[in-house]
Amino acid sequence: MARADSTDPDAIAVDDAGPRPSGGAFDSLRIGNFRLLITGTLASGFAQWMESIGQGWLVHTLTGSPFQLGLVQFLRGFSILFISPLVGAIAERVDRKWLAGTATGINALNALAVGMLVATGEGQLWHLYVTAFVGGAASSIYNPVRQYLVYSSVGPEALPNAIALNAGAMNMSRVVAPNVSGAMIGFFGVQSSFFAESMFFAAACVTLLQLRLRDVATRTTEPVLRSMRLGIAFLARHAVLRRLVLLQAVPTLLVYPYLQLMPSMAADYLHVGAQGYGLLQTGVGVGSIIMTLIVAQFAQVRNKGRIMSVALVLYISMIFAFSFSRVYVLSFALLVLGGMNLVIFNTFNQTLLQLNLEDEYRGRVLSLFTMVQGLNPFGALFMGSLAERTGTPAAIAMFCVVAALAALSAGVGSAQVRRL
Repeated sequence: MARADSTDPDAIAVDDAGPRPSGGAFDSLRIGNFRLLITGTLASGFAQWMESIGQGWLVHTLTGSPFQLGLVQFLRGFSILFISPLVGAIAERVDRKWLAGTATGINALNALAVGMLVATGEGQLWHLYVTAFVGGAASSIYNPVRQYLVYSSVGPEALPNAIALNAGAMNMSRVVAPNVSGAMIGFFGVQSSFFAESMFFAAACVTLLQLRLRDVATRTTEPVLRSMRLGIAFLARHAVLRRLVLLQAVPTLLVYPYLQLMPSMAADYLHVGAQGYGLLQTGVGVGSIIMTLIVAQFAQVRNKGRIMSVALVLYISMIFAFSFSRVYVLSFALLVLGGMNLVIFNTFNQTLLQLNLEDEYRGRVLSLFTMVQGLNPFGALFMGSLAERTGTPAAIAMFCVVAALAALSAGVGSAQVRRL
């Protein structure tokens, strides 16, 4: 298990941030830096879900095409996929707090631009292509650096609890933000969702800049491209880390894309409007919040690898069943059950990855982990294209079958993973 380097400027700040956790479900909140960080996570979570709801509904309104829903997300993921590997090397050379804050500020301005375009009647589909690409580029910087800052804020001892609570903040925003966004779209128009997104990203930026971490001195290390190659080589020769990253890639590429097709499921198969669509999006979040409280309390449980593997299979199964439902209440219930298993998988997957990382490669591997998230829009593009031919439910179901087989191959069937 990796230990924090006592010479790491961020790690030193942990001891100055407040009392150490002692084992309760909310003990990480006793650390001042983590309280600031989780507040920013909650704000950025609100912003991201308002973007997802607003962007999805706007694309569906403009085009009515599942393929276009997937294409917009593809462009966002394209930028994440190619920028993320650079971030780890850059983050080792600059102040991570300011790097994350700058990226969050760009997201705020990006959302404001979309809102203004729609409000003035000038918004066109190609504008969404551009802003999706810019937003993905900013997020590819913000997300891995924020994960690094979680580790820096609490250290390895409290890491499982902190990751669970950080995920809980994201899931809480998932429960509330889609409903708020759906209501705002219904009453004030879709531009209101983008304006609210901009304000939440600005709030997240403010909390990041208040973190009391020592400045990171610029490091004269190997060139950026060589640093990237070393990070990839490190991941390639560590079987456990490689399997954990591959397991994260499975739902990202093959299951999560159903979210981009939710406007189609809501309007065309469950026959609900913007508010019903927003409420449906909260289903996974409701289940996630319920399970977050349990996982945070028992974050030190043994057999994380085995529990994580079972949870991933159950999550895929719930989304598979969701694709066949035409009853709104049943669809919502299946998403709740899916969310409960998703939070178990994500929390233990991220915890095992961080605890098995060496500090020298932490930033680079976390950036590669974020790069995997860039696969989601590729899956959305393919799923959207398939949905044009077979219908949205059939496309989701077929992708879930492939995901189950891929999960077994990537690590669920591995004794090495189950022993973690």
